[in-house]
Amino acid sequence: MDLGVAGSPRVMVVTASDSRFLPFLQGMLASIQPRLARPAVSIACFDIGLLPADVALLEAADIEVVRPRAHLGVDPASVRPALLSFLARPFLPAYFPNHDVYLWIDSDVWLQDITVFDDYVAGALANGMAITHERARAYRFQPWLLGWTGKHFLRGYGPVDTARLLLHRHLNAGFFAIRAGAPHWQAWADRYAAAMARTGDLVPHDQFALNHAIYADHLPTRFLPPRYNWICDRGIPMWNDSAGAFCEPAAPYKPIGALHLAGPAKVSRYVIRRTGGQSFETCLVRGAGPDSPAVSPLAEQV
Repeated sequence: MDLGVAGSPRVMVVTASDSRFLPFLQGMLASIQPRLARPAVSIACFDIGLLPADVALLEAADIEVVRPRAHLGVDPASVRPALLSFLARPFLPAYFPNHDVYLWIDSDVWLQDITVFDDYVAGALANGMAITHERARAYRFQPWLLGWTGKHFLRGYGPVDTARLLLHRHLNAGFFAIRAGAPHWQAWADRYAAAMARTGDLVPHDQFALNHAIYADHLPTRFLPPRYNWICDRGIPMWNDSAGAFCEPAAPYKPIGALHLAGPAKVSRYVIRRTGGQSFETCLVRGAGPDSPAVSPLAEQV
């Protein structure tokens, strides 16, 4: 699909950032710049703590900066701005009307392969939604994560649905695309509201309610493989010397399309094994590699 031709789908890319995460946001924006240059693609950023100079910088780059509002009966004075951005995601078409596809990407994600962008959009157009699952052979087993997930599923959705959800591949809401008018928007909002009413918690039900809606409501969805949204701390990438790119840490060492620096990966330095032997140490920000090891922007702020 060529997003640059006349009549191509109007895509709204949405993210969120505060001033501390601005370096990650800039890395993400640079990684998708070939698509942002297309006339059919627009971009907006939820302001969850940007400084005036940050806002001016983004607006100068034709990025619409918007403050997220409260939804689903939540008192805006009772929650941090970052939580409002989670709460706003099921309502993106109301913030940015007149687009065909809405693509959310966390500011701590960056693309190695720009065609990943197109596959999310194509999946949303064809199926209503495209999202990546987390069942990767090369991800390490983390007992605490299974327990934490099960606990929140049980609190939010009851024992029967918990059993069903744990059997399904978990879906990560850090990178997804949904078509305008798709049933996913309302189903997500409804499941989110129900989980909050039951638990009193906004998170992790922003993501868990989306999983619940997709699986319990049988919503048509294109499930993309983990390399489309690779959670780096769950499976430390390798470096594919032949491809000159970060890759899955298991044969056949496919290059990763999008690296997600969720959780500890935003501050950690990892020992990266190379397919040709040897290794190097780096933070996994955009631009890092064997010849250009990097440190975390957050480490530099300490």
